[in-house]
Amino acid sequence: METKPTLSQYIHRIYFISLILFLFFAITTSFLRLYPDLENMKVKIIFQNDPTIFFYSDNKDIPTNAKYIIIKDSTSINIDNFLKKLGEKKLGVLEFNISENISKEIAKRLPQNQIINVHYVKPEETLKYNEKTLFKRLWRAVIERSIDLIIIPETALTKSVYNEFISYFHIEEPTSYIPGNFNNLTFGIILGIFVTIYFPYAILGFLTIYFSYPLYISIMSILGTVILYFKIKDHFLKFFGYFTLGILTNLSLYDFEHLNNLEVYRGVKISLTLLPFILIILFIIKNKHEIKGAIKILVPIFLIFGIYYIIRSGNYGFVLDYEKQFREFIENLFIIRPRTKELLFYPLLLISTQITNKLWKSLLEIAGSISLVSTFNTFCHIRAPLFINIYREIITILIAFLIFGLVKIFIKRGEINEPEKNANSSYSGASH
Repeated sequence: METKPTLSQYIHRIYFISLILFLFFAITTSFLRLYPDLENMKVKIIFQNDPTIFFYSDNKDIPTNAKYIIIKDSTSINIDNFLKKLGEKKLGVLEFNISENISKEIAKRLPQNQIINVHYVKPEETLKYNEKTLFKRLWRAVIERSIDLIIIPETALTKSVYNEFISYFHIEEPTSYIPGNFNNLTFGIILGIFVTIYFPYAILGFLTIYFSYPLYISIMSILGTVILYFKIKDHFLKFFGYFTLGILTNLSLYDFEHLNNLEVYRGVKISLTLLPFILIILFIIKNKHEIKGAIKILVPIFLIFGIYYIIRSGNYGFVLDYEKQFREFIENLFIIRPRTKELLFYPLLLISTQITNKLWKSLLEIAGSISLVSTFNTFCHIRAPLFINIYREIITILIAFLIFGLVKIFIKRGEINEPEKNANSSYSGASH
């Protein structure tokens, strides 16, 4: 006589079916961004001595022949006075510069078609590049961040890179990314429904829409990064859970402000650290007796690793030289580089399924959780072309599975060889 499925089994079936439906929806609707993203990858590259660009600081007068005005190395200027001088010229928001925040503040007061995002290579920076590495830097600016205008100093090196660059990209007048008729609120509600299916109390999060829509998206998505881990039991399916959560979050913030970096996803650090932190706390609580002697060692290790993990995240993150070299090697293989920490931690998450020791299994799962929240974080860069991020994550999980498969083969070989070794030892002992 067949046994009826338990309530728990019914619930997990609902979770599985929901994941498949929302995954299909997320991938299908992601094509809505494909053509606009491709269109927005047009770029203009010019030399620093070009008279059409002007770096503005200290309330200088703007030349009449300048077309692109870039505020540089300034944190405080007279905004009203600057706007009068700017007129109808385009404002360039210079990424990775201390002027970025005030430029964004000014940009919010301008017409949409008057704003562009700028990447600038300083003359002194060219000393640490060769043709290949400088080209890669400019390549990433366009492919990963959809930069509108690139400014480089004029040297023999940059001239050579310039000629190679214009053969790869469609060179055109820089323009802002203006989305068409796209109802991102619909995707925000679908995101909320997705999280609520796994955690019904999340329905309360819908109340925050009336106070701040971006805040609502942050609350729902960050809650999702924690809930999905505990509700989806299969580690492989967890990847698709975070993959779906990321795409829905991305489409929920598909608006002019986020596409042009005037606003960014709020809560990046929290989304990256909350789940690993919770898992570490649960690990310590559940295994306090087993790790009592090692707790004084484990806590500093977790703390040091956590600090390094935080400071290396984001655009200004610290990255070691060996990791940069590894990133470039991977990027050369796959055109778009997978995220390094995902290549490391996804295999650990999958390997944990083969471990029977509870302590080691938990430690591998804690490490593996970093890859899951990293997948989600990939899609929080709203300006980046969505199809690029999808490709990056698919390549990542495929490589992770390859690494896992190789490790699994070695584990099985070890299991086969171990009985043979024991048998030989017994035979040898008996012969004596």
